[in-house]
Amino acid sequence: MSIDAILLADFVRLTKKPVRIMDFCSGNGVIPLLLSHRTSSKIMAVELQEPLIDLARRNMLINQLQHQIELVHQDINDLTVKEWGTFDIITCNPPYFPLTDQVKKHQLDTHAIARHEIYLTVDQWVKKATQLLKTKGRLYIVHRPERLDDLMESLLNHGFGIYRLRFIHPKKEKRANIVLIEAIYQGGRQGVRIEPPLVVHEEDGTYTKEMNELFYGE
Repeated sequence: MSIDAILLADFVRLTKKPVRIMDFCSGNGVIPLLLSHRTSSKIMAVELQEPLIDLARRNMLINQLQHQIELVHQDINDLTVKEWGTFDIITCNPPYFPLTDQVKKHQLDTHAIARHEIYLTVDQWVKKATQLLKTKGRLYIVHRPERLDDLMESLLNHGFGIYRLRFIHPKKEKRANIVLIEAIYQGGRQGVRIEPPLVVHEEDGTYTKEMNELFYGE
């Protein structure tokens, strides 16, 4: 279970009101699984790669979540409102890295596809989110800080307002290596809230108190 997925699931704002949730780039279904502990809302998990959707299916069966979480083995670019309707919330843990010549020369395995923009670019998944989100629907993203310029440009160009940002630091004195973003579709400019930073590890390598709370509820 990746830290990125845990952080993103925790970053999502949920209420008792039922909502429709879709998870882009769902991988083995960790984010829907974590969200299911906080909401009874239906969740759709979309994943392109067959080995990962098979893992997600097993995870849902083991946790008896097949009635709450629907797995969709499909390219995000092919999703349509006609087929799936619109959503209140979309979460996305997308490929982080642009496609390079070095990646092209190597076999495009499951890991490379999940990490690099081989089949899905920032602009593609942001555009698809605009088609599937309701007005004032929320898009939650986990990504790398060095891609913030690309992310902000695409989000603003497609009608999103940036609502919240949170930076994640591996250690207190290290620069951030993860950013969490909440963007609202056609919600107007409300000003950006910068949440307090989260530090993952103490200097001795153990998890910080906040991370232990996320992992174990301590």
